[in-house]
Formats: sequence, C-alpha cells, structure tokens
Amino acid sequence: MRTIQIDEMKQRLLSIAEYLDKLCEENGINLFMSGGTLLGAVRHKGFIPWDDDIDMYLSRPDYDRLIEIFRQQGNNGKYKLLAHELDDKYLYGFAKLIDTDTLLIEKGGDAGVEMGLFLDIFPIDGLGDDIKFAKKHMKKINKYIILNLSLLVKPWRKEVSFAKNFTIACLRVLAKMYGANRLHKKLSEIVHSVPYETSKYVGEFIDEIGDKRIMLKNEMYDDYVLMDFENIKLKAPKNWDKWLTQFYGDYMKLPPVEKRVLTHGYELYDKTSEE
Repeated sequence: MRTIQIDEMKQRLLSIAEYLDKLCEENGINLFMSGGTLLGAVRHKGFIPWDDDIDMYLSRPDYDRLIEIFRQQGNNGKYKLLAHELDDKYLYGFAKLIDTDTLLIEKGGDAGVEMGLFLDIFPIDGLGDDIKFAKKHMKKINKYIILNLSLLVKPWRKEVSFAKNFTIACLRVLAKMYGANRLHKKLSEIVHSVPYETSKYVGEFIDEIGDKRIMLKNEMYDDYVLMDFENIKLKAPKNWDKWLTQFYGDYMKLPPVEKRVLTHGYELYDKTSEE
C-alpha cells in the first residue's frame, strides 16, 4: 500500500467534509466547525498549518439523526460512519466519518475497529437551565469520558511519565471491569437524560476539558455564518468570536515555534494502491 503524505491527506479530509456537509444539508441537519477547525478557519482561512484533522459538531438530536441515516442506508459506502451505536466494537464516545479507501494506523491508541482517515463529529448535549447544574452534569459525564478514554490509550508508553502511565493503567482496569458496552450505555443514558431542545445551557462532552465547553445555546448554536475553509465553505456558530475566546483565550496569537508541530500520531495508507 502507498503511504499518503500530508498534502494529499488534507485534500482527502476536505472531500470527507464536503460529503458530510452536503449530506447534512440535504437532511436539514446543522453541521458546525469546532475546535482547531474553527480556529483554523478564522486565523488561517483553512487548516492550521501544523494541524492534520477536521473537527465538526452537531446537536445531540441531529447527531442521533445522522447515525440513523447511516444505519438506514447501510453504512458501507466510500465514507463510513464509525459510532458505538453502529458497531459496539468501536470504542470512542463520539463518531468518526472515515474514508474507507484508506487505512490509518494509530501509534498511541486503538479504536477497536479498522480505521481510515477520519473526520471527528462531536455531539453537543443539553445541560439544563441552571449554570450550577450544568457544571455538575459536566463533571458527572467527564468521569465516564475519562474511563472511556483509558480504553483507547495504549498503556506504558515510553514517551509518557511513570505516574501518568500508572494512572492510565489503573483507569483501564476499572474501565474493563465496568465493560466497554456498559460504559457506553451509561454515557448514552446520562447525555440523553437532559433534553437538548429545552436546555438553556449546552456543552460538548469531548474529554476532561470541563467548563470551557459550556455555552448558552441561543448565543452559539441557533444560527450560523458561512466561512471559508481552504477551497470550501463550512458553517461556524454565529458568535464564533466568543466561542474561540472562551476556549482559547487570545486565539489570534500564534503558539511558540516549538509547539507548531503535528500532534496526531498515525500512519496513513492508500488501500486502493498496489505499491
């Protein structure tokens, strides 16, 4: 198989994003840029030069609808949706849309299924009408998110300190005792327990980031603007400046030169090539 280099990888990522954006538009689903993708759109008009992925998000109701769309259409085309609801061997707590013409080998983790080049899709969940409840609910879900993450990370990595390796190993033991399927079921119960539609506060349950991800729904996600991202246009939350400031602070300031490096450790191959 032929190794795929960074420039080709980014073009393939843009194709995945175009496909997903069109699919969502056709089905009345609002798909928004998130994380470093939104930051890249604002600061660089596309990819952050030292980044190599695309992050998108959906409200929980739209996220559930997207999963059902792929379930109904068979989920066996060029672009496949990986979600625990569609394959219980898949370990991540959020969905990934992959290019099945590629094979992705992660160096520091294991998703439980064969991976391809992926676009991350994060759900936004309801947090109720009270900020104290919202923070408490976020902490509750983060406990299970951390356990879930421990299943994905390979333990006893050389580049990680002994203390962190030991913590991950302990969490993995607890997570395996709990069971991956039971863990995902518990996560699903919690995130669906507070309706998105009637919540004043909403948030992304990605990892242990916490309160930075709590937003007022009507300030962020009820409307959008279109932004250039490389050679395509994607949706951004209408108050994107507030979103970026809350999460990144002075987001227009570039990080130190030594931190401008690719952070995702994987190898990518073209499965259609005989090389």
